[in-house]
Amino acid sequence: MKSRVNIMDPSIKNLIGKLGTPDVLNARFIQLLNSLSGIRTISNLGNQQIDKEQFIDSMMRTIIEHLEVEEVCLYLLDDQSLNCIASLNWHQFITNESSVNNKTDSYLMSEGIIGKTATNRQVMHIHNCNISNENLVRYETKGRKVGSLICAPIMVNNSLTGVLELSHPDSNHFESWQEYSVIIYADLIGMLLNNIKLMSDMQGIVNARTKELQHALEESEKLTARYEEMSVIDPLTKLYNRRYFFAEVSGGLARAKRYTQPFSLLLMDLDHFKEVNDQFGHACGDNALIFVSEILNQFTREGDTLARIGGEEFVLALPETNLSGALKLAERIRSSIESHSWECNGEDMNISISIGLSSLSDFEVDEVHEDDIQVSDILRKADLALYFVKQNGRNNVKSFSEIP
Repeated sequence: MKSRVNIMDPSIKNLIGKLGTPDVLNARFIQLLNSLSGIRTISNLGNQQIDKEQFIDSMMRTIIEHLEVEEVCLYLLDDQSLNCIASLNWHQFITNESSVNNKTDSYLMSEGIIGKTATNRQVMHIHNCNISNENLVRYETKGRKVGSLICAPIMVNNSLTGVLELSHPDSNHFESWQEYSVIIYADLIGMLLNNIKLMSDMQGIVNARTKELQHALEESEKLTARYEEMSVIDPLTKLYNRRYFFAEVSGGLARAKRYTQPFSLLLMDLDHFKEVNDQFGHACGDNALIFVSEILNQFTREGDTLARIGGEEFVLALPETNLSGALKLAERIRSSIESHSWECNGEDMNISISIGLSSLSDFEVDEVHEDDIQVSDILRKADLALYFVKQNGRNNVKSFSEIP
């Protein structure tokens, strides 16, 4: 009798080879869960009694929060012109600015990557805008060059409605999960925009789609408990991520207001980090982020919340810490990072950090006791202080109360 030979199907073997290590699988799983959560949030907007502008603004914020992008723009078709009716970047998100009607960009169907996406009715993914041969038109926003972008057509009943554009300053930033997700987001956005216009005719479809989505999310949420820790941890630095930070610190801020306790916040940004990536490579930049994270951990007490909330941006919430104490801690952090070195391609390198501070003392006494003061309000003041430091030489510490 001939012995059986266990031969793995080549297609299965190839698929397993692409999946990667367990850590990579876990990270991808969390990214997909976060993307699904954003889809559910946008889908639920269709059940709320809100107007078109409110829907668009909420949708733009959801994309910024769940798809790891720096900026998102929405273009809608009007005759043969694609007009930007909403745009939002990360800075505008944390400062709670409206996304609607804050840009006047417009493209014809034959112009640039926006027009090409609309004409071909296909997703366009430019991995590196710096070397692409595409006829890109004005991808320069407030001095920040766009390194990578994804444009997806928004279709309704096989008819073009608009284009959804996601961009990031770093080249090769977007991965396949984001490319697949933006297709789903664009389809859902197109459907809901059409529902707002034709609510009475389309309500049944919205309910059916929402039910299907809810069922899928309920199934995925059963698995979420197994990966709860990973869903709140940044895989590179092992610090908490942006989503955990806002959820956790909101409770600490509420307690500080209730019991009239001090509360401070440090917003920190590495200086010239883009130059490190551009000159020495992203692996070297990753080493810098890990190096800074380890130092920040040394200055974090029990009860504090430290998180990485952007590419090179960190935040440290300090319950029961007044402004004076926060300033002293910030200067110790700045000095420690400046005086230590990290390895880059076998050589010792140095980097500096800029820090902006804010605390409850930056608000009027009556404001502190109002329920509408949120973490974003304190973060916004810290961001203004950080911006001042960046504009005045970097590698310094300033509080909101110190800036002119």
